[in-house]
Amino acid sequence: MKDHELKQQLCEITTELYYAKVITATGGNISVRSVEHEDAAWITPSQIYKGALEPEQMCLIDFDGKKMDGDFKPSVESVYHGGIFRLRPKINAVVHTHAPMATIFGMCDMDMLPFSTEAIFLMDYPVIEWYLGGTKELAKAVLDKFDKANGAFLRNHGLITTGKDLRKAADATLAVEHTVNILLTCKMAGLEPSLIQEKAVDFLRQFAGAF
Repeated sequence: MKDHELKQQLCEITTELYYAKVITATGGNISVRSVEHEDAAWITPSQIYKGALEPEQMCLIDFDGKKMDGDFKPSVESVYHGGIFRLRPKINAVVHTHAPMATIFGMCDMDMLPFSTEAIFLMDYPVIEWYLGGTKELAKAVLDKFDKANGAFLRNHGLITTGKDLRKAADATLAVEHTVNILLTCKMAGLEPSLIQEKAVDFLRQFAGAF
């Protein structure tokens, strides 16, 4: 796949996540590792409507988050996007959304309960403390957790998921939102979900990186 195809896919998946209501009009950012430029990634632009992006609006950044090419300003979260790519060579896509259910979960100090396979995979997602978006402090906090994590809840902010490609990273975002929605719905209804047996949980957690 060439970079022009990656940029097109970046637009399509951003639009998809916008209409899934996990990205807001100008909130959230998505990136993909470049195949034509060494140590570089394409990322969505800052403060531009996310429901109808075009490939020419994508920004090329280096792994320090600095713009290399493009007519628009890259996302303010570029530093940790680039940092994740540098830290984890097998990760090729990063998705940061303001998914509402995941945001609620991340700011309420709740435990992820093993009520489904997807929930088990989320038990290793850390909660990253709040820092102002786009700051070095937030970038450091994210990178401190992503030495092994494949996703994380950002307290009072949203969600980060990663993947070997854009499709995998976006699917992870949607799966997280769906799973957290089930858990929160149980809690709101005053119900306690039945849980998967501990032996099975221990076995399945070995495969958490596949989520």
